[in-house]
Amino acid sequence: MNSTELRISTPADEPVVRFQRFVKAPPALVFEVWTDPEHLRHWWGPRALTLVVSEIDLRVGGAYRFVSRAPDGHEFAFHGVYCEIEPPRHLVSTFVYEGLPDNEVVETVTFEPVEGGTLISSLSVHASLAARDAHVATGMEGGLIESHVRLDELLKSMRATKAKEER
Repeated sequence: MNSTELRISTPADEPVVRFQRFVKAPPALVFEVWTDPEHLRHWWGPRALTLVVSEIDLRVGGAYRFVSRAPDGHEFAFHGVYCEIEPPRHLVSTFVYEGLPDNEVVETVTFEPVEGGTLISSLSVHASLAARDAHVATGMEGGLIESHVRLDELLKSMRATKAKEER
């Protein structure tokens, strides 16, 4: 797969959300921008929101917390705990949208080296179909799509900066 299209699936009979996407950057760089709080400020969440809190304690048992603020001041907060970390290939964590605090999700993200870049694959496992559907109903898909557009922009900028420094 070298299409940069974000493929999202929500199987009717499983309480999961899957996505897969190719990015034009090596796994080490993708893992870095996925786990560094300063990089996350530039791509995580829809463009209309500002990531005002980006805290990461990247170790097994360590926590993270993100808070995005809308132009009207409304905030959306998320937190979780890291369960497995294998840089730059594999990351497992919990994920809780604080607007639905009883819906803890277990997310597994892999960063697979492929020709020309990295294949990102994610599996989010919910406690039930109803919990998965409530998460999807929050607008998760649109936010995920826009985040990945912004991720591409950041990776392109970082590659351009690196190429300029190498000259």
